[in-house]
Amino acid sequence: MIDHVIIMAGGAGTRLWPASKSNRPKQFMKIGGPDSLINSTIKRAFALNHRGYVIVVTHIDHLKPALEECSLLPEEMRKRIVILPEPYARNTAPALTLAAYWLKWKGEENSSVIVLAADHIINQTDKFVESVEKASALAARERLVPFGIPPLTAETGYGYIEGGEPFKPGLNVTSFKEKPDMKTAVKFIAAGNYYWNSGMFVYPTSLFLSELERLTPGVSEPFKKIQFNENHFDQINSIYYLKETDAIEPIYLDMTKISVDYALMEKSDKIAMIEATFDWNDVGSWDVISDIDKSPKDIISIKSTNNFVYGDDMQVTFCGVEDLIVVIDEGKLMICKKGQSQLVKDAVETLREKNRSDLL
Repeated sequence: MIDHVIIMAGGAGTRLWPASKSNRPKQFMKIGGPDSLINSTIKRAFALNHRGYVIVVTHIDHLKPALEECSLLPEEMRKRIVILPEPYARNTAPALTLAAYWLKWKGEENSSVIVLAADHIINQTDKFVESVEKASALAARERLVPFGIPPLTAETGYGYIEGGEPFKPGLNVTSFKEKPDMKTAVKFIAAGNYYWNSGMFVYPTSLFLSELERLTPGVSEPFKKIQFNENHFDQINSIYYLKETDAIEPIYLDMTKISVDYALMEKSDKIAMIEATFDWNDVGSWDVISDIDKSPKDIISIKSTNNFVYGDDMQVTFCGVEDLIVVIDEGKLMICKKGQSQLVKDAVETLREKNRSDLL
């Protein structure tokens, strides 16, 4: 089984504005349950019964809400959580490299890890654990192991993994594909061997570092200059966190923004995938949330159907309308028609252009 968990808790979540905002983005939202997405992910991590740490990599601007959310967890979880804030957003490859070098500093270079995203929903925990066990078996054979999600429909919002020949409990990976247009996505589904790229991985830390150095040294080399010491860290409510980013800020200043897919997964010949058997949702739009959030709302409907409300505890009355999504958050109101929530991202860009950062 895996030794440690890395949770990527970056991103702005602009598609879920106004509930997701710059100072408290998507991973801190509660969707259909009592826990925030990040705390649900941490609890799922502990269901793996791993021996080591849960390492949360986030942006420095989100350190405070991350500490606040993690402080709500039981102490036996809190004392195994490590939060590593990045001074600048540089995408997933630097984030995972930072976590790997922290593990190396702790003498855990030979450990195995699973990488999770803080803003996914997975309800079938038992099946999730079973899939991780299979991925761990593949990783033990010196493989970087992504989880492929069997596609339900032709989606243009996900990258795809092309599965190849069987390899132990998984499949060799033939290729990674970027987000396709609809025509290409339909071809992928028809082929039968393409999977949504979940962005979750299992790998040996040493293999991650050696492959990164071999294939994308521009990311790995700067991190060799890190000189962590205990003075850089502190604890709040038993949560261990990097309080001084001086040790990593020079590295991040000139670091290229690059995803782990581009930096490593698309280049390595040591990739094998596991077909996920658990449910998975990346909660990427208000349309998705309106489908999965069944929590009670204070709604009155007069000749109205199929409407959804999220946000502040406010009574909402619908009269003679249908298929609306209403989001209320701290004095901000967003209304869109179901099936059109992709336009929320455009609304955020418009607010930026109008210099309305106070609303973001």
